[in-house]
Order: sequence, then structure tokens, then C-alpha cells
Amino acid sequence: MTHPLEIFLFCPKCGAKNFKINDNYSKKCDSCGFVYYKNPVIGVGVAIFNESGQILCLQREKDPGKGLLALPGGFVDIGESIEEAAIREVMEETGVEITDLKLVDNIPNSYIYSGMDQHPLDFYFTAKIKESQHFKEQKGETSHIRFVSPQQINTDSFAMQSTRIFLKKFLSNAY
Repeated sequence: MTHPLEIFLFCPKCGAKNFKINDNYSKKCDSCGFVYYKNPVIGVGVAIFNESGQILCLQREKDPGKGLLALPGGFVDIGESIEEAAIREVMEETGVEITDLKLVDNIPNSYIYSGMDQHPLDFYFTAKIKESQHFKEQKGETSHIRFVSPQQINTDSFAMQSTRIFLKKFLSNAY
């Protein structure tokens, strides 16, 4: 895999080819002085519990981790708080509303998109759901929405490294 600073050959501000590595996290244009920093993108994940204490799990329909499990979540949009993103992503991926959203942890992750590691920093929440809501799967993204008992969760069956780390830490402390 190529480091992001090696992919960008031209300055995004002026288009000059004098776009050179400045340090481990940036490139600088010798022509216009613009400095580009590769910063992490922000992601969210939500462990949603039903009234029986089970956790909502999704099966991914695309890579990375196609066929593996996931918690509802995704990337934070520009102008959106992490809480707003968590609520939006849950609604988009499951069609349900959540209550009692609580920030629990944040974990650096690796997420390859278009051949480049986006270096997300993932924020993990817990939330609750009422039993009476009906799920609406997001076609092309997730399928097989179901609740799983915490004792039956195999963290190795989850797609994202940060989710595996979060679940191991959370479940060892909570159960």
C-alpha cells in the first residue's frame, strides 16, 4: 500500500509539481508555500442494546470486511458532531431511533478506501433501542441485522480492528 503523501504528486492549491514531503505528516509546495497535512478522518460506531441486554450487529455487504460483522456506524460529515453522526448512521443503516447515547471510547483504526488508508479515529458509543421498532437494512451496505447476546459475541468475527478492540475492552468491563 502506498502512503498518502506519495500519492499526491501535484499541489492541490496551485497545481505545481514542486509538491514535496515536508515531514512525516505533511507535504509542502515549493511554488506557492501551501502545506498539506494528512490528518485522521473521524468515524463513529454504536453498540446498541435492546431491553434484553443484547447488542445489535450488522453483516457487511462490501469491503473492507465483506461478510463480517459490524456495529452501526460510519464517517462524520463536515459540520456534524460525533453524536449527530452516530444518530444519523444508525438511522441510515438500520432505520431505527436510539436513546441514551453515551460516548465510551475512541480508538485509532485503519480503513482502506480507493487504495489509500484513511487513518480514521473512531469514536464508540453505547445506546438503547426499544423492542417495538422495525429494522430497515441499507441495501449494498449491510444486511442480516440481529441482536446477539454479549456472551455469544466473537470479536474476531467483526470487520474493523477498532471495533474488535472496543468490544473486547467494553465487554470485559461490562459483563
